[in-house]
Amino acid sequence: MPVKASVTAQPRYHEGAPAWYVRAAREALPVEDFPDTDDLAPGGHAVFVTHGGETGRASVQLAMDSPQKYHTWRPKSAGPGKRWDALVDDIAARLEEAGFTDVRRTNMGVWATPPNPADEEVEFLLTPDADLENVGVYHLASAQYPKLTARIDGGFHPGVTSGSGGFTAFNSEGTPVTAGYRTVDGALRAARDYAGYCGIPDHLIKIVTVEDKALALLDAAYDAAGPGAHTATVTADINSHQVTEQADALRLETGVPAAPAEGFRRERQKRAAKLIAHAMATGGGTLVVRTHHPDQTAAVRGWMLSHAAADPMSVPDLESLAAGAPIVESPRLT
Repeated sequence: MPVKASVTAQPRYHEGAPAWYVRAAREALPVEDFPDTDDLAPGGHAVFVTHGGETGRASVQLAMDSPQKYHTWRPKSAGPGKRWDALVDDIAARLEEAGFTDVRRTNMGVWATPPNPADEEVEFLLTPDADLENVGVYHLASAQYPKLTARIDGGFHPGVTSGSGGFTAFNSEGTPVTAGYRTVDGALRAARDYAGYCGIPDHLIKIVTVEDKALALLDAAYDAAGPGAHTATVTADINSHQVTEQADALRLETGVPAAPAEGFRRERQKRAAKLIAHAMATGGGTLVVRTHHPDQTAAVRGWMLSHAAADPMSVPDLESLAAGAPIVESPRLT
């Protein structure tokens, strides 16, 4: 995608944004020194910044006007050729000053590779559609950038999984913006492509499934309860029926599970996490953790599950679930 100087006035990440490395090249060349080709003045020069032929490379194509000709290629005549070389050298020097590497001069301008931006990761949460009949439909959102939202659709008809064109990302206006992926990880691949479509560098894209987030949230609830034997009870509504899952955990010290990374106990925790994920997708459910500490004391902590986090339950709400055990204030989990 060609990038004009006006890109610097736009948000860094937005739907339809130019590739990050192309934007970086345009930002390294101030418009007052290197206007866009559409704004080329008589006798002046301008640049056209676009993809450089491979991922992560930017191409700066030079245009130069002279009394004899409009040049988009290095002139052979001495005077214009010397002027062209000076402009290309200036472009190359500015890109190198901005941290670009592998800077190569061509007959049309300069190719270069920018440094990887050191910005923070952008996390997207991939959540299944709340309607269980919408098989293969997911929603993608970022808490850091609320305007970046997509629907990932596998193209399955209700009850039929054959004939799909693959998982495709649709932007906030419902327009398809990625290819279809007919693979097991197709939803994740379409989600990453959408993030790239928003101008986010590959190494800063973090796609988290709601199942992964739910399991991490369950682990955080166990850790918040401290050392001891814990029993988590998750409750959520599925098709107007209340469903409950329980899973145990043992912490000999805070943050360190006593059980193996994989095993029967972990499988039970993953089942509970799936119900947490459903509660997060539908916006309602509870998580209650009962703890027996090594000093023989007991405690109960509880959270209300929402789309993005687990908020501490109020004491009155938790009393009916505590069965007489001491209630302890819980931190918010995200």
